[in-house]
Amino acid sequence: MVLIAAFAAIITIGSLLPFHVPGNDFGGDKFSHLVLYFALALAGAGIVAEERVWIVMVRCLLLGAALEIAQGLWIETRQGDWRDMAANAAGVLAAWLIVRNGRSNWARFVEHWLRRR
Repeated sequence: MVLIAAFAAIITIGSLLPFHVPGNDFGGDKFSHLVLYFALALAGAGIVAEERVWIVMVRCLLLGAALEIAQGLWIETRQGDWRDMAANAAGVLAAWLIVRNGRSNWARFVEHWLRRR
């Protein structure tokens, strides 16, 4: 849980720093948004029971929305972008598609597997 909170903090700090990362060949920073929010949602879903996965996904979406709004309101060298929010949402959706139907709480299985080693 601490690692997930640290990951969310890194995303938050990176989103609020007053610089912009130049785009890349994968559609600018949108690919980065998708991958980071996919990883955050997947990690969060890995430590909760199936009936609580939706809460993790909503929290990831709210984090992304709040950071985009904060960029638009408070960071002079950054701007909030609905396309970034769409990329965040696409990452969360991809994670949800993987963990739905009983594949949440995957960290428990990994921990059990590691203990047997």
